[in-house]
Amino acid sequence: MSKLVRYIFQIVLFFIALPGFSQEISVTAKIDTNIILIGDQIKLNFAVTCPVNYKVAFPVFIDSLSSKIEIVNVSKIDSVYNKDKSKITLNQTVLITSFDTGYYKIPSFAFQYQKQHENNVNTIFSDSLFLTVNIMAVDTNLAIKDIKLPLEAPVTFKEILPYLLSGIGIAAIFIIGLLLVLRYRKKKSNEFLPSRPKIPPHQKALQDLEALRQKKLWQNDKIKDYHSELTEILRLYFEYQFNIQALEMTSDEIIEAFEQHNHNKELKKRLYQILTLADLVKFAKQLPLPDQHDLSLQNAIYIVKTTYAENKIEDTNPATTDNLNEN
Repeated sequence: MSKLVRYIFQIVLFFIALPGFSQEISVTAKIDTNIILIGDQIKLNFAVTCPVNYKVAFPVFIDSLSSKIEIVNVSKIDSVYNKDKSKITLNQTVLITSFDTGYYKIPSFAFQYQKQHENNVNTIFSDSLFLTVNIMAVDTNLAIKDIKLPLEAPVTFKEILPYLLSGIGIAAIFIIGLLLVLRYRKKKSNEFLPSRPKIPPHQKALQDLEALRQKKLWQNDKIKDYHSELTEILRLYFEYQFNIQALEMTSDEIIEAFEQHNHNKELKKRLYQILTLADLVKFAKQLPLPDQHDLSLQNAIYIVKTTYAENKIEDTNPATTDNLNEN
């Protein structure tokens, strides 16, 4: 009888453990705490564990998770292998905050993955989380106190003189250093900046983007070359169209400089997608899905056409148009 009980117990344990063995990929979402004060910042951590031969695409985070939860910063994707290097865990941290009190839901997010030697793209979702945002508690029983002003004391010129001389010296060093840096950057940009194209910048950019499409680089596993050339075309376009020194800027600096020339949020969103995906490919060695390659190219074409059209409208002289209508 004891052998039969032991046999049944082993079978039950096997079926309990079976789902764990069949789970090839998993995604978890965790936050530091689910209760914060208004304006506090917490970390939202995503972790995807899968076999090393899987291709995984993380969702692209822009500026918010929902209408009440804003994104402060998004880290690069970090990878950790297990002991036998058969599986890999991909980690990404999103720093979030909220400026409205209440009880909010952090939605689930879709992670796409593709198995080796398969064309099908699968999707797995993270769990949704909940966040409570409270306001700072105020003790209304305490009496209101006046603000105590600082005591004033006379200051002599002898006391100010050392600080004055130090400030003048620091300012002089800073100005000299700034002039030297600007001179060096100007000289460097003149040496390495390609000659200005003879055709309008938007036509040159569109021709180069079409040529890039015809090369089929990512289709031939030259993914890094594809995204490097795509971002370089946009950088040159910004150089000639807006006089932005984009070739010497980081991705964040380009987005900030672009915002000063164009306040279109849709254009900023598309530019962020292009530059973020290119950085992930070049520095984090991420392998995007096929539709993400085409999305970057289509977004680049959209940015060039839209900014050219907007500049063309701005360059139209209203006074000249009125005169023509009167004639």
